[in-house]
Amino acid sequence: MAGDPARRAPAASASLLEAAIERGGLHPFFHAKFSLGARRIVGAEALARIATPTSGLASPAAYVELAERNHRIDALTFVMARAVAGHVKDFDGLPCSINISPLSLERVEFAGQLASAITEAGLACSQFVLEVTESRVLEYGAKAFETMTALRALGFGLAIDDFGAGASNIDRLRNYPFTEVKIDPAFTRLAMDEAFAKAALVSCVRIARDHGLKVVAEGVETQEMWDFMSWLNVDEAQGFLLSRPMQPADFREALKAG
Repeated sequence: MAGDPARRAPAASASLLEAAIERGGLHPFFHAKFSLGARRIVGAEALARIATPTSGLASPAAYVELAERNHRIDALTFVMARAVAGHVKDFDGLPCSINISPLSLERVEFAGQLASAITEAGLACSQFVLEVTESRVLEYGAKAFETMTALRALGFGLAIDDFGAGASNIDRLRNYPFTEVKIDPAFTRLAMDEAFAKAALVSCVRIARDHGLKVVAEGVETQEMWDFMSWLNVDEAQGFLLSRPMQPADFREALKAG
C-alpha cells in the first residue's frame, strides 16, 4: 500500500539472503498495536525489511520463502530476533511480537536458541510474542507441540497469525498452546461487507475469548472497522487507521507522544 516503508522487491536472491543473515542486511520496523479501550500504543509487531541495492528496504516475504527452501529460516529468525531485541530494550518494557515460520517448530532446540538471542540483550522472553503464520499451506509437523510447549515454558507468548485465512485455525486453537489470536486483515475487511463473514468473525472471536486468548485485529483501516472491533470487545488493533510501520527512532517518538 502507498506509504508503507516496505517496497515491492524483485525475485529473492541467495546472495542478498546471506547478506541479510551474515552482514546486517536485515532491518526491523515496528507496527504499533493499540488498545481498543484507551486507543494508545500497548505493543508492537516487528517487521523485517531487507536491504536491496536497487529497491531500497523491501518486504522480506520472498526471502522468507527462499530461506525456508534453503534451510536458512532459523538463521534468519535469530538475526531478526537479535536486531529487534536491540531496539526493544529502549521501549520501556513494551511487549513485542516476532514472526516465526511453522518449519522452525520442527526443531525442539529452536526454543532454547531463540531464547538465547533474546536474553543476550538482557531482556526476558516473556516480553515477546511469537506469531506463527497461518496464511501459507503448511501443516504443523510432529514436533510442533513439543517445541511450542518449550517456548511457552521459557516465557514466550504464542500467537496464531492470519486467523481466518486457513481452514485449520479452530483445530489449532484446540490442539496447541496459543495465547493470542490475530485476525487476518482480509477477514476484517470482508466482515464489513458480508453478513456471513461478519457472523463467522463474531463466532471466532467468541471462541478465542472463551478460551482465555487475547484477540488482536489486523488491517483496521477505517473508523467503521475500529467501532466494530470495539463492539466485539477485541483487545488490540493494528492498521493504517492507527499507524504505519515505523523505523525504530520514529517508533520511540510515537511512544513518547503517547
